[in-house]
Amino acid sequence: MLEIKNVNKFFAAKKVLQNISFSLKKNNPTVLLGENGAGKSTLLRVISGFLPPSSGTVNLDGDDIINARQKVLQKIGYVQEISALYANMSVYDFLRFAADLHQIPPAETAAKIKYFVDALQLKDVLMQKNETLSKGYKKRVELAAAMLFEPEVLLLDEPTEGLDPNQKQVLRAFIRHYAKNHIVLISTHTMEDVEALAKRVLVIHKGVLRADSSLEAFTENGKDLLASFSQITKN
Repeated sequence: MLEIKNVNKFFAAKKVLQNISFSLKKNNPTVLLGENGAGKSTLLRVISGFLPPSSGTVNLDGDDIINARQKVLQKIGYVQEISALYANMSVYDFLRFAADLHQIPPAETAAKIKYFVDALQLKDVLMQKNETLSKGYKKRVELAAAMLFEPEVLLLDEPTEGLDPNQKQVLRAFIRHYAKNHIVLISTHTMEDVEALAKRVLVIHKGVLRADSSLEAFTENGKDLLASFSQITKN
């Protein structure tokens, strides 16, 4: 279980996250929904260990991300909104690099790369340099690299932004499959992603967690996603 308790994050005098608390389990893909600037990316960076919380805790299976940093980070995969690929590497070399980085045994590396290449339909670009890829392919390569070691927790920041409809369909299907046996948290401001991926919806607005419910409860009484979101974030 991933537990976020009373997390606050300051940048100088600005409070970006305010007393955020929730927990996540497997087979319950969760979408973190919010406007641009609401604090979604900052929260994912705190959960991933990229940024320390100003106060509060992030625990995975009882281990705190500050006090047991290495142990926790070995269980977390994180795909940022902004591309983090090495431009001059081929897709294959980058995936080999990621496998080495995560200390995947050499005897297992080829099979793991093949699995994710097939699942995310990367075969046609396997020997291309990352800098030549479309945004959709870049996103899928980053996802493959983050998942090679099969992290218990997968954090995705705007995973479908800039993708065409076919690319979105491939990516969403794979995320739903992975979430069956793993903890998955997706940050987005796209209602289409919420409908396609979420069993649970968290709404963050101005750094505050304003809603935490199942997708069904979020749209109860005949409201659509946008109407519910607008009502929650209108102030």
